[in-house]
Amino acid sequence: MSRRSAPFVAPDYIDDPTSKDGKKHAKVLLSTLQEDIASFRDEQFPPDILRQIRDMPIYEGNLAEVQAYQQRWQTILERAMAFYPAANLPPDYLPLPASLEIPQFIYHVQRLHLTKTRAKESKSFGSVGALTDKCGDYSADEIARMSAVFDNDDEARLVAHREFIDLRAYVFCRDNKGEILEPERVRFYRTGLIVHALPDFKIVDSRQTPRKRRNDAYNNPLADNGIWKIYRKK
Repeated sequence: MSRRSAPFVAPDYIDDPTSKDGKKHAKVLLSTLQEDIASFRDEQFPPDILRQIRDMPIYEGNLAEVQAYQQRWQTILERAMAFYPAANLPPDYLPLPASLEIPQFIYHVQRLHLTKTRAKESKSFGSVGALTDKCGDYSADEIARMSAVFDNDDEARLVAHREFIDLRAYVFCRDNKGEILEPERVRFYRTGLIVHALPDFKIVDSRQTPRKRRNDAYNNPLADNGIWKIYRKK
């Protein structure tokens, strides 16, 4: 099961968090948190008390080791939870955003399945100018084709797709009864993954054979600069 990230919520201690000034204040505080995380991460990651798995930013240890390492992050985690209060709580157990680059901690792990999957990044745009700012240059003919989309429909959008190989881990945990749960599909490369390994912990490494991506609903791009393919959004 794949997990999206928890939504951002302006902290309660900000005066009038829904106002323009309140939102600006929240962004400043979040930016400060991100700077503090980056500095702390430089000091504390990779972990010095855990063991690295393969060549991945994944580290495993017993219960005491993982708890000790998570405790080092506790102040950072509590600050992050003020902005993302739904993180890791029922019913959805959504993770913190990967952009924070806080390691993900998962306990009672019996098996780890490492995979590569062909995937795509997607961005949506309401103007050709905004698109080229993010996606780079295109030929004059391609610019004309993209511009024609907006000329004929004020509500049209363009979508840009970039293909890449996505690293994922399928994490199999045991519940309190000792039964294997449905796996969590975790993107870990940006944040790092910390797992509490149970006895007889196993690793399955399938990275040599990337899984096929599902068929794309978009075909015949309006433009293609070798990185981003551009389509009219359906």
